[in-house]
Amino acid sequence: MHVSRLAAASPVGANTRRLQIRDHRVTVVTASAGAAGLVSETFYPEGMLSVFGTEETHESDLTIVDLTCDHAEIRELLQAVATTTQGEYELTRNYRLPRFDCGSHTVFRLQDVNSDEVAALIRTDRRVTIVRPPTDLGDRWLTRIIRDVATRYAKADGSLILHSSAFVFDGGAYLVIGDSGAGKSTTAIALARLLASGGWMGNDRIHLDSNGPRYQVTACPLPLAVNKGSLDVMGVTGFQNWPVRAGIPGPGSDWDRFQGEDKLKLSSREVNRYLGVRVVPEAVLAGVILPAVDREAEFFCELAKPDHAAAVITRNCLSLDDNLYGEDWLEVTVRRRGASPSLDGFLDHIANLPVLSCSVGNAADVARLMVDFQHAVGV
Repeated sequence: MHVSRLAAASPVGANTRRLQIRDHRVTVVTASAGAAGLVSETFYPEGMLSVFGTEETHESDLTIVDLTCDHAEIRELLQAVATTTQGEYELTRNYRLPRFDCGSHTVFRLQDVNSDEVAALIRTDRRVTIVRPPTDLGDRWLTRIIRDVATRYAKADGSLILHSSAFVFDGGAYLVIGDSGAGKSTTAIALARLLASGGWMGNDRIHLDSNGPRYQVTACPLPLAVNKGSLDVMGVTGFQNWPVRAGIPGPGSDWDRFQGEDKLKLSSREVNRYLGVRVVPEAVLAGVILPAVDREAEFFCELAKPDHAAAVITRNCLSLDDNLYGEDWLEVTVRRRGASPSLDGFLDHIANLPVLSCSVGNAADVARLMVDFQHAVGV
């Protein structure tokens, strides 16, 4: 099929979903139950990454169309545009793929870093069309594009983005910030499960927007990724039988090591379903925890030294070097540009909040952390 016809096509039997993302209106069109289900599974509950469903029928700022085609048609499309002006784009940081400029259309080759399966995306004015095979991997592209677009809107508004997990206690959001492998996910989900009024916000990336004297914390709906060691620390059992969408890591993987690279991935809805944790999409910032999960270390929980907190947070500020999303290859149009986020302003703000350092190594330590955390925040 010719690229211009694909760029204007709608899938047969498609459902249309209208989203409000900050102050932008986005229309999503797909006939794939798998793709639609994954969007609902990922952006659960409403408000994750400031994505809300809406019944408004005003003109959209962007339309995202999800088309399924067989592999041969996709290869034919990419071969047909191969004679046009060719360049590269950065799908994610340091991962580059070819792009093709065809007059009013730009065609991007889509390929996950861990798969040989190929898809394509056609970008025109205020519309992107995903052309992909009817596979489980193909179903994921729609969610990835919506998440990328929502992140662009957040960055345009001036969101401060931190490499962080987060949980909620007594209505306030507590960031759990640390380097890779520090135990952010384990600490956040463990406290969310144990605290009587606890809730889980998100994993790996958290957005903060300055709102007068406060910071509003919004979760980015990336999967919670935990290995068996983390589940052991939390005292979780029975996970071998969970019918999770991403599947349990298979034989030969290292996920049963305490800090194995292979991890069990749970969407926010699966976190709620299998771990029994309330999921909260946004809350006002109330404090920060800087964790270390180490089986060999002694337990401690204490107020963090300001210099240590500043160093850890600065290293994990993705607004300084966004290491998940590369260039704005979708050229997302925004209504306005907010002021650049201020890391110094954030550090000044948390000087008036509880900022804790802790080390845990087992389920008993997590229980002690819960008690010490409540004392530190005045409960």
